[in-house]
Amino acid sequence: MKYTDKTAITFSTLIGLILILSQPLFAQIPTGTPRSDEPINLNSTADIIIYVVLPLVIIVLGIFWWFFYKKPKNQKDKNKGMD
Repeated sequence: MKYTDKTAITFSTLIGLILILSQPLFAQIPTGTPRSDEPINLNSTADIIIYVVLPLVIIVLGIFWWFFYKKPKNQKDKNKGMD
């Protein structure tokens, strides 16, 4: 039996759909785990820090790292000649 590109794409798509559709079965909350269906309470200082401040700090530090430490190769070569 000869496999073609069309067969490989069909097989890959089928496997992908099976994995995506079976995900809720594996993503269940374990028994005994505290669970809350309420929205985040932004009147609490801890919730503000955890859900607003920390993600913003991570994003800002990521942007800072990207622009100042991870220079594209052509800029590194230009700066190497100046040093």
